[in-house]
Amino acid sequence: MLPYGSDRVRVTGDKIILFSRISKGWHPRVPRTNTRAEHPGTAVMWEEQYFEVLNADVMPGGGIRYVLAAWQDEHTFRVVETYDAETEALRIADYHTARRQRRFSKTAQLLGVIFGHLPAPIQNRIANEYGVTAHRMTLISIIPSMVLLGICVWYYADARLKQTASIIPEWLWALALLMLVDSAARFLVVMLQSRPQGSLPGTVLYFALWKIAPKRFPSPVEERGRGVFMLTPEEDIALRDKMHMRGPLLSLLTPAEQRSIAERFDYQYKQHAFAPAIIILIGAGVGAISSYVKVADSGGFSALVSLVVAGGLTIEQIVRLFALQRGPAGSVLAPLVRPFVRDYLV
Repeated sequence: MLPYGSDRVRVTGDKIILFSRISKGWHPRVPRTNTRAEHPGTAVMWEEQYFEVLNADVMPGGGIRYVLAAWQDEHTFRVVETYDAETEALRIADYHTARRQRRFSKTAQLLGVIFGHLPAPIQNRIANEYGVTAHRMTLISIIPSMVLLGICVWYYADARLKQTASIIPEWLWALALLMLVDSAARFLVVMLQSRPQGSLPGTVLYFALWKIAPKRFPSPVEERGRGVFMLTPEEDIALRDKMHMRGPLLSLLTPAEQRSIAERFDYQYKQHAFAPAIIILIGAGVGAISSYVKVADSGGFSALVSLVVAGGLTIEQIVRLFALQRGPAGSVLAPLVRPFVRDYLV
């Protein structure tokens, strides 16, 4: 049997002993007891043969010793691990990545007071590379704004007690308050959604650096693993959705235009006409009442025009609601909506 990487192998009878410098995540066989059934160890495919991990022991000098034997036919495969050059190379790469993360994770946590101001995709990228928590960096970065405001309040209170002028300038007060508002919004995002949120100054600064040197700074708008994938809908489904979205506007056209659209598309005025008519009726009725109060109170040409328009729409919608029981009914608002539904008109 040929080992890979830095592994060493020794064959003793029907068993294979594999010495590995790093753990492969293989689990040994769980023997049968009075209260527990036997569970086979991890199934390993090695050179087109299946083996079972019988033992996995940590060596005193470091490393893991795996004892493997041929897979028994009475056991069922649950998870099969592959032992070959490609898999071992990936495992070694993951091992070195984990070591690098452990080495720099403490530094990344300490620098969280700075990294927490960066855009959320960049914070997630740092968290993935160095094994830290992204939203915790945001929380740590909030501390300086609170400290700054506390210092301003401290010196202001001290000056008032001594009856002297405060040494804190107005621009610093403004900066402290702006940072506090920004931090409060970010704090709410972290508490309610458990996700990172960059500060306004940090986001603006990073975007500027990214625009200047896009090859040196990762993109703050694209995040790996968070892309949106959408299937293109079929033509009939897309047409149905368009008709559903534009149906309330189509219901305001003239009856002849609505009948023409119904002959060419799947349009039924009863599904779309009543709700817009009721909404317009309520809005116009409220406007008519408020305009009447203004006209009765102080008069005025604009209030009178508003009363006439709102009253006319109210009367029209009442008439339309009765007419819609018999067939499609248009509205004086048709010229306003006709440009938005021009593609459906002959």
